[in-house]
Amino acid sequence: MLVNAIQRFVVLGLIFIGIFFTALIVLERIEGYQITTTEYYGLRNLGVLIYILSLMLGFGQYILAFYVVILSPISWLMWKCVRSLTVRTIIYMIGFGWGGLWVFNQMYNPYFVNGYELNRMTSVWIFAIAGVIYAIVEYKVWRRGQM
Repeated sequence: MLVNAIQRFVVLGLIFIGIFFTALIVLERIEGYQITTTEYYGLRNLGVLIYILSLMLGFGQYILAFYVVILSPISWLMWKCVRSLTVRTIIYMIGFGWGGLWVFNQMYNPYFVNGYELNRMTSVWIFAIAGVIYAIVEYKVWRRGQM
């Protein structure tokens, strides 16, 4: 049983990293493309591969620490205590949306936010959708492990 739980959390960790980086790239594509100055290098100027590598180097330790220290125990507790998929999905949606605000503040300084009228709510919604996707995938992974 322990090996199965560890395997599930490793799979969920890899899925979380994939969902998180996808949300980062979508956020950069929507909000970052509004910045039209040479002070900011986004997907358009550096290329996709170099940008993904910089995201991994810049946010990788935060993502790993967040998943191992915070999200995996929360996921385990919610699986044990909260039986409703709808309630778990809402909790993940709110948590990921709140994390989207932190990511937005890390990626864009106030100069760009005010000067190019970037919208913080875009980040909240992108990461809230990522939370819904993670909740559904987590449900399917846990159900598959019980079969």
